[in-house]
Amino acid sequence: MARSNKPVAVEINDLGDNLNEVMVNKVRLGTIDETKTPLQVRYADNRTTNAKSFDEAVSLLIAEYNLHH
Repeated sequence: MARSNKPVAVEINDLGDNLNEVMVNKVRLGTIDETKTPLQVRYADNRTTNAKSFDEAVSLLIAEYNLHH
């Protein structure tokens, strides 16, 4: 039987200097650096990638979290 979807609280904290931290259930997923174009996404394990928009950057971090949890 399929499990039902549970609501999850996604927090985006402004760290200053155009740097944002993304957290899910108090677990740090990574940061988004908005000083460069394209945006730089840094995962919790210090890997980096680029994203065209802020929404895409958040989606990348959440997708990585869902893949490993």
